[in-house]
Amino acid sequence: MTLRIAQDFQYVGNDYWKWRAWIEGDELGEVEQVVWILHPSFAKPRITVKTRDNGFRLDASGWGTFLLRAELSLQGGRTQALRHNLRLEYPDEEAAPMRSASAPRPRAASVFLSYSSIDARAAARLRDGLTQAGVQVLDQTGVTPGEPWQEALANMIARADAVVTLVGDDDMSPWVSAEMSHALASDKPTLALFNERAATPRLPEGVQTRPFNPREPDAQGVREWLGQVVSR
Repeated sequence: MTLRIAQDFQYVGNDYWKWRAWIEGDELGEVEQVVWILHPSFAKPRITVKTRDNGFRLDASGWGTFLLRAELSLQGGRTQALRHNLRLEYPDEEAAPMRSASAPRPRAASVFLSYSSIDARAAARLRDGLTQAGVQVLDQTGVTPGEPWQEALANMIARADAVVTLVGDDDMSPWVSAEMSHALASDKPTLALFNERAATPRLPEGVQTRPFNPREPDAQGVREWLGQVVSR
């Protein structure tokens, strides 16, 4: 099928964008409704649209990029899932007109965020801060039901510009350790954040470290680190 997600955007200033997304494709007439799945930080992360005339368009706004998903209900009880990395860009001038996502332009920097379940709350705070700072965050929340877990995470690491891991107070989770090793093997810049109240952990060579407060993660500091390692 040729169905796909299209989008455009408008920068309105102060690191904030208005954007919209819709469905395109020859089979659009077969689509009965679309459930848009946004980043968990949105007040309504699931929005159902039934208007075919405008391609089941979603109008939204925000501070950063994320993996936008759409669940399509088609005639005959069929379903189809679509994904699209939301693209936002700072214009040359703040009063730039709305532009199509198909036009070539730089993509937002991206990180893969690795963490164990015990650090999920701190990870959510950091994810929200990075997203609002214009960083695309890839992590386990982007794995769809039924998708091979390890394969999905490995693909995210491959797509990311860098990897950020959360190291808890106790021994490092074997899953976080494995993802860190995969990042290093893939030559990805890797940053380990450890609780500022704990001792600096012993980590593999090549991993940079930085203390952080789980209640108030320094998203801006991580963003600055990302800008340094990606620009090299």
